[in-house]
Amino acid sequence: MTASYRTAFVLLGSLATAAGALSAQVPAGRRELVGIVKDQRGVGVEGAIVEITGAGTRTNPMGAFRLFTGDVDTVTIAIRRPGYAPIEALISATNRQWDTLSVELEQLTTLLPGVRIEEERTLRAGLRSFEERVAAKASGMFITRDDIVSRNPSRLSDVLQARRGVQLLRIGSNRYGVRFATYSGTRGRACAPDMWVDGMRARGMELDDLSPNTVEGIELYDSFALVPFEFAHGVNAVPCGTIVVWTRPPGTKRP
Repeated sequence: MTASYRTAFVLLGSLATAAGALSAQVPAGRRELVGIVKDQRGVGVEGAIVEITGAGTRTNPMGAFRLFTGDVDTVTIAIRRPGYAPIEALISATNRQWDTLSVELEQLTTLLPGVRIEEERTLRAGLRSFEERVAAKASGMFITRDDIVSRNPSRLSDVLQARRGVQLLRIGSNRYGVRFATYSGTRGRACAPDMWVDGMRARGMELDDLSPNTVEGIELYDSFALVPFEFAHGVNAVPCGTIVVWTRPPGTKRP
């Protein structure tokens, strides 16, 4: 945790209102870790990326998140959201259970003038590149905001139903993982593709961890040879496909 940002990181015994909505059966040999991410006003922060080793997710509209860890007593958790100071902290279990987390993020605009504007410029530049690839009919599969709106999906994976080369693997009661048929025979359907969100690699995330209302566009590549360079660097092994997601810029008014 970065002390200079004065970020609050609190362990709570329970947090029923937001985290309770995420409750479901815990897989055998795993531990459930739930929490809520808030801003300095106490309002839930939607779309914050929450990561632990081997898993990741995004907070829901109430700022709540849910992850599963291994049967361990310590884990490092990292939380980031454009416009807020990122944090990282080592947390410990109590009696082999994780306490519910309450995290307060501090807006960078109050400390570093211009940072949020620069982040928004970076996002918009990424979206322009996405739109150029769509217009050029580049190799890959592209889902635009218009595609999402016309489908009016309850979850993002719905927009990929019946898409050629795409398989949907059920990984929860109302959640599916996107897999590419190219790899189903050689590496198994459980082999998840690489995920990138707004130009940042999001390890362990699934497409349905994001709300359809927050997404502007999606790029899908079933071959590493087709992946744009900026989403291929730093990858140690050839992934089972690549999915790039662009979220909606702040202040976007159209549906």
